[in-house]
Amino acid sequence: MNIIKKIKELNLPKDQYIVVGSGILDMLGIRKSNDIDIAVTKDLFDKMRKTDEWEEVEKYNKIFLKKEGFDIIPQLDWENYTTTTEEAISSALIIEGIPFMNLNELIKFKTALGREKDFKDIELIKEYSTKKLEKRP
Repeated sequence: MNIIKKIKELNLPKDQYIVVGSGILDMLGIRKSNDIDIAVTKDLFDKMRKTDEWEEVEKYNKIFLKKEGFDIIPQLDWENYTTTTEEAISSALIIEGIPFMNLNELIKFKTALGREKDFKDIELIKEYSTKKLEKRP
């Protein structure tokens, strides 16, 4: 899956979204991602919700918008993790013009989600970070 190309095809306003979840893991070669999770500002979410392009679904007691491998959420507000989309964007790792949640923030986010797959991802991130540190001169 070419994540960058797929995200750019959405034509989202640059300062109003961030790729969260496993998208960055795929981009860094840590593991493949099956879908692309994107957090958007509330204003953008409301605009997207009014179109017929997106299917509205409820999971984890939250409203998501879904389409062709994308899950869109309006906020990063979970039981043990809260930040605004804008705050996450401000600390994003930019790859080819696309904002991705940085790895430190992703560890906090995945810890709060607390699913088995999230803990596996955290271990993969730690292994990746250790290897990167070992390669430094």
